[in-house]
Amino acid sequence: MACLEKPKKNTVSRTYFFILLAGMTPTANAVTIDLPANFELVGSAELEVQYNDNVSLTSQDRQDDWITRISPSLEVSREGQLTNLSSSFTLTRGHYLNGTRPEFTDYAADLGWQWRIGSLVELRSTASYTDVAQSVTGNLDGELAPILIEAERTRSPSGEIAIAVGRQGARLQGLLRHGIRKSEFDDAVRNSTAIYSGASGTYELNGILLVGMEAVKTDLAYVEVPQIPSRDSDEIQLMATTEVRLPKTSIRLRGGRLRKNFSLDTRENFEGPRWDGRVSWSPKSYSTISFSIGKNVQESLGIASFIDVKSSSVTWTHQWGEALRSTFSHSETQGEFVGTDRFDRVKRSSFSIGYRPIDWLSVRLGASILDSSTSINVFGLENQQYFLGLEAPL
Repeated sequence: MACLEKPKKNTVSRTYFFILLAGMTPTANAVTIDLPANFELVGSAELEVQYNDNVSLTSQDRQDDWITRISPSLEVSREGQLTNLSSSFTLTRGHYLNGTRPEFTDYAADLGWQWRIGSLVELRSTASYTDVAQSVTGNLDGELAPILIEAERTRSPSGEIAIAVGRQGARLQGLLRHGIRKSEFDDAVRNSTAIYSGASGTYELNGILLVGMEAVKTDLAYVEVPQIPSRDSDEIQLMATTEVRLPKTSIRLRGGRLRKNFSLDTRENFEGPRWDGRVSWSPKSYSTISFSIGKNVQESLGIASFIDVKSSSVTWTHQWGEALRSTFSHSETQGEFVGTDRFDRVKRSSFSIGYRPIDWLSVRLGASILDSSTSINVFGLENQQYFLGLEAPL
């Protein structure tokens, strides 16, 4: 089959746009309000202007547009001798200047609570909810980038309760946890619920080396769809963990096996190695380079049983001074849709600069690039975004 030439891009206008934003170079320290009973309230608001060259994230008939987002945010927290409470809520209202897509409202909320019961036991509880119109970056699986790009609205409620066992600062620490994660889409075929339970333990051999083990059992249930054979499954993952802490370098390694059993006999069960690792190096206190790599299983869409994913990423953060900070990241992910002939590759790159000209104002300027290809479509999906964001306390 002959190779199709990709359409040429209007690089001149985008380069000019980026230079224009750089010329405007003006996100910020919010004001903390003390409330009764030792509660603290922090409020902020962000205004972001973004140029997006593929607003619907399609491989053909791409449309570009300018997007404005206004995001007020509130955080309420309380720190006590035995209990800690933290919560946050962010609402984002978005508008497309040329009307290429409808206006949207996104929501993000988190709640966390900790209670120290004596010197050996701590009870922890967390809950979160996100409801977003699109996601190019997707939800990170640990520190590994996802293979799927979400072009339409996704909703992700989750909750977890955990019991930590061990004296504060002791060498031996244990954790028991139980939780639920839901994934909800406009296309209900992909809706799923994961209920999991896990146990882990770590032991600090010395001031440098920690070792541990962790086990997690997950029951995954999809909505029943007549045209798709059941994808329900239960899986058990066993991992050994190692962490090395050096003055300028930290290394975290995990390795083990995953066993995934499907409720439907016609779907082939899976058992294989799972691993991931992260290395962070800080040659200076104000500069850190991190590298992550791993192999894991991510949930699929359609008839595929799951996605067997390999992912790698590199991130560099640098503090250029008290007021200027930059971040660069690049990730590459490839995934095999098990049970089908589909194979995807996704590359994501981003660069941002944060600048605080005065204490109450903060500015973000940056760009992101997405390049995705799939074996089931000769046309790849590409997306470039450029943004300028201003943040100030409420």
